[in-house]
Amino acid sequence: MSLITAPTRGLGLERDLLVEMALAAAGQDSDDHADWLRLADETHAVVADHNDSERELDRAADQMRRLLLRRGHRIEDDFLRSPDLTRPRVLPGGSVLQHSYERNLPSVQLEERLAHRGDLPSGWTRRTLAMSSGMAGLVHVVQTLSYLLGRADRPLRLDFWGDYFETDIMLEYLSGPGMVPRKLVAGTGPVAGDEAVDVVLVEPVRYSWTLDAVDPRNLVTQWLRGPNRPPVIVLDTTLTSPAWPTAGVLAALAASGAAPLVIEVRSGLKLDQQGLEVANLGVVDIFSHETSAAPNLTAHTFVKALELARGTAGACLSASALASLDAPFLLDERWTRRHAGAVYHHNARLADRLSSASGALFDTIAHPALSGSGHAPFVVLGLAEDDLDNHGFLLGVVRHEVVQRGLLATHGSSFGFRGPRFETIIPRLSEGNGLFKVAAGSRGGPSLAGLEDLLVELAAFGSMRLLRSAYDGVTPVRLP
Repeated sequence: MSLITAPTRGLGLERDLLVEMALAAAGQDSDDHADWLRLADETHAVVADHNDSERELDRAADQMRRLLLRRGHRIEDDFLRSPDLTRPRVLPGGSVLQHSYERNLPSVQLEERLAHRGDLPSGWTRRTLAMSSGMAGLVHVVQTLSYLLGRADRPLRLDFWGDYFETDIMLEYLSGPGMVPRKLVAGTGPVAGDEAVDVVLVEPVRYSWTLDAVDPRNLVTQWLRGPNRPPVIVLDTTLTSPAWPTAGVLAALAASGAAPLVIEVRSGLKLDQQGLEVANLGVVDIFSHETSAAPNLTAHTFVKALELARGTAGACLSASALASLDAPFLLDERWTRRHAGAVYHHNARLADRLSSASGALFDTIAHPALSGSGHAPFVVLGLAEDDLDNHGFLLGVVRHEVVQRGLLATHGSSFGFRGPRFETIIPRLSEGNGLFKVAAGSRGGPSLAGLEDLLVELAAFGSMRLLRSAYDGVTPVRLP
């Protein structure tokens, strides 16, 4: 199934998608059946080219999220965290939850839906686990690998090709006698090969100022040709999951015999939930081959250890999260690819337009599409005069203009929503600089076009001094 490459989505398509989603939820015939039908009727009545239609559709999406969250509230009303085991606890779709207490609640129904994503090449086995967040999944994956592969006389050796600041913090926190991480610079390959390591952790798109992307073919080639093949490859596919060619990578890794254990970790809060951010979710997919480079570490043995760690640490999903996520259009491959394809398309178009803008305010525009190397759900703009005072003023200007122009654009973190967002990320406060990030959403329409126009206009300023002079009365946003 290919990602969407069609022209920018209009509001008519957004309306039709929301109606289809509401009708799918109504089809579950749950207690909220009438609410979903009412939402479908009201959304269907929106006139796509009306002046207020974008706001009406934004409100419809917000109401959809509220209905999903109410499902979670309802399932908690009559049950303690340690429930009465004589009473069934039923999800909106009809499945029954089986658990003694919530800290180790299994996510069997949700995991079965996630595990159907994509076909596997011959010889490969997949196991899927849901975690309370993407970072919880990554932390427990690394800790479990350290537990299973570490020895008393030698710590686990891990190479990290990536830049997500929370992953840096995690590896710093976990490093010690049991694990020695090493960070690889962007100019090197993900599988450096200069010394033997146990695990290589890779971000297919490096979460940095430059958004460097891994060519999947090069990753496989480096592993196959390297004198020191790490037996485990961990991929954080949060930015790229619907576009990452899992099946092709697995098939190629097994081409010369013994294949590594491959683990994909991602946040399922982002592209998997139709931009609605219903519940925190981490997804861990574990792939092992019948001819393994680590024969004692199969998908089955790894999952058993990871399940124990998840339940012990309370890194499971809550019952309310499982109920809120139990809708046909959430965590479904067809819906995820549809949503993510629009997100990728809009961000690639935004990056292309900004890269052609004149002026000196931004000295870099980063997005993999500019070099033809991949997809990303946001664009990073580098300020030529990069300090936090300037970032705070730029945010103040953008917030001011968003209000003045009546745009539906949010100053907030993350990406993959239905509408656009912008923010400044401060990876490390001590370094005194930031990343100005713009995340186009899936919806398209006048607000995204208006935000693009605004950023092109701002890019035309020759310096921060000129920008400050033009917006003398604007209040800067205070950054930490």
